[in-house]
Amino acid sequence: MPAVYPIQVFPVDYQGAFPNMAKRDEIVWRRFLMAHGARFLGFAYNVAMGGTRYTLPGADPADVQAWQYKTALKIDAVALAVDKVWIIEVKPEAQCGALGAAVAYAMVAEREQLFDRPTQAAIVCEYVQPDVQWVCDQLGVSVTVV
Repeated sequence: MPAVYPIQVFPVDYQGAFPNMAKRDEIVWRRFLMAHGARFLGFAYNVAMGGTRYTLPGADPADVQAWQYKTALKIDAVALAVDKVWIIEVKPEAQCGALGAAVAYAMVAEREQLFDRPTQAAIVCEYVQPDVQWVCDQLGVSVTVV
């Protein structure tokens, strides 16, 4: 199943608003872009996937899509690289919730076959709890502290 809405890729030097990214997350993300953005081909934001598609006779397709978006998982940022797609959760402090989101989003993106190359679960943060860093290391989740 494709993403709920078409995925829009922004250039690496994009400086506009990042859809549905919290202000504190956006501060961290802008630091990441300054330090590491040039490593990537482009970025997509608020990529919605999965969710519930209801089928009611006579349902307006726009309403069905809106409900799917409301119930979908939403990736903070997708970083496109030559060899893989980075599924990124952005948080000031990486706790278990950030880890769970990064892993779940990467797995669902693979299931939905959203991209034409392998995915890499990743977290971008200011600080990562030591135990969460250990679990990320064990699971192969990339953590970038900025």
